[in-house]
Amino acid sequence: MRRGQFTWMVVVILAIIISFVLLYPSIVFYSEDPETIRQENPSRYYSLKGRALKLGLDLQGGVHMVLQVRDPRGGDVSSSVQDQVLEKIRIRVDKYGITEPEIMKSGADQIVVDLPGYTDIDTAKTLIGSTAQLQFHLLRSPEECEALILAIDSLLAEKLESSEEETGEEIAETAERDTTDQALVDLFGEELADTSVAELDEEEFEKTRPFSALLDRWTGAWWEITMENFRKAQQYFEMPEVQAVIPPNYTLMWGTRPERLGDRDFQTLYVLNSNIEMTGESLVSAQETYDQLRRPVVNFELDTDGARKFASLTGKHIGEPLAIVIDGRVESAPEIQSRIAKNGQITMGGNATISEAYLLAVLLKAGSLPANVEILQSTVVGPALGKDSIQKGQTAAIVGLLLVVFFMAMYYRLSGVIADIALLLNILFVLAFMVIPGVNATLTMPGIAGIILTVGITVDSNVLIFERIREELRTGKTVRASIDAGYDRALLTIIDSHVTTLITALFLFIFGSGPVRGFAVTLSVGVFLSLFTALFITKIIFDMRKKYKSLSI
Repeated sequence: MRRGQFTWMVVVILAIIISFVLLYPSIVFYSEDPETIRQENPSRYYSLKGRALKLGLDLQGGVHMVLQVRDPRGGDVSSSVQDQVLEKIRIRVDKYGITEPEIMKSGADQIVVDLPGYTDIDTAKTLIGSTAQLQFHLLRSPEECEALILAIDSLLAEKLESSEEETGEEIAETAERDTTDQALVDLFGEELADTSVAELDEEEFEKTRPFSALLDRWTGAWWEITMENFRKAQQYFEMPEVQAVIPPNYTLMWGTRPERLGDRDFQTLYVLNSNIEMTGESLVSAQETYDQLRRPVVNFELDTDGARKFASLTGKHIGEPLAIVIDGRVESAPEIQSRIAKNGQITMGGNATISEAYLLAVLLKAGSLPANVEILQSTVVGPALGKDSIQKGQTAAIVGLLLVVFFMAMYYRLSGVIADIALLLNILFVLAFMVIPGVNATLTMPGIAGIILTVGITVDSNVLIFERIREELRTGKTVRASIDAGYDRALLTIIDSHVTTLITALFLFIFGSGPVRGFAVTLSVGVFLSLFTALFITKIIFDMRKKYKSLSI
């Protein structure tokens, strides 16, 4: 064996070894049950998942969302605003750890988001659809809150008294004249029907203090309302008369999530000062963790200007609660224990988990969206569909590959077996290329189609070479001369056919999007590697066969 042949042989062997090393995590990850791996050894699961071949939305399922971008100033959405929203969403998704997302613009004011392998639709909506505006508000004093409750009670009691006299058809007629009275009748109808069995003091309390009757607990500047009374309380606050009673410098906000106490769920209503004391514009970093009581919290850091403002704010209001507001919902309202400057902490309210703390940290680190977004469509592609697609793709690929391998071995005999080896190596190299760190391509159904197409291209190259060699052997040339002539004369034709395919793939990549581009990438890689396997790997083997007196072809 000549030195050049030996060198190429070493290169091919190294390429095969490296390919198997790159694909080993994929083989392990997809041959075993991923959920079993995650439960038994989470660190091993995430290590394998990070290095395994990524599957597209059509193969492993995931979330598909269509977003409508709304310009905060009204009017049409500019291209720059759409680009900024898209980039913020991309940062959020990347920071949250969802791999291989597909985020693209659609039309002048829409964005399409595909999250392969991720099926938690609620978290996806929060991650992508939240504006993530962080604000700090002081709360109103307990005395002010008590006065507000009394004012609302007085108004509702007056409305209730006037509505008690209306029954049956009178209520329906009154509804046409006064929609507010109708709403109150709907709210109090069940209560009025049960007055015969109610105790007198409870009945009187509900009549004179209808809003207070909904409160399960009152702790100064916020009220806790059971989920059974939550909808009724919302209806109260939607009434124009109640809104008119609330002073303009008051803001009422619900908590982020219900809180469970014992066997009952409560929703918290906070009474805030309307003035925004500070926003999250000065936020530098955010990190989820646990506090001393093992409750999830988010530690944050402010820049120099923000630290100065926050120190002034907290220093003036030590001992008072400070509401932490995210997108119009109060996350928590901890009491200021001391002056806080650069580093602060967001206590997660309700029954928050460390996952929700992590999500909040990601949203804060990525920053708020420059415009509001409305989720027009959100669907989950089930994993069953992905498994079905994988099975069908595997079946098509295996059947097609076996037919090609069988035909080549039968028609070209030993030379056909050599071509089959090159064909299998070509598929191996394509898959290994897709998991190279830095490439991390996503395999989709169109990508599988591209790989299957490269099988035909690889076979076509070998057929051209073999037929040339056969022609040379028929003219009476030696095996050595036939092999050299076969490769030399087929070279130009092979390169010509591969270049035309690459040009087609290039235009598909430039003008296509999503799965079409995936098909173009796998096709292009497969074309390049088919040249390598046909002109180098099989050439090395045929060079070693030049000393034979006859050739099995």
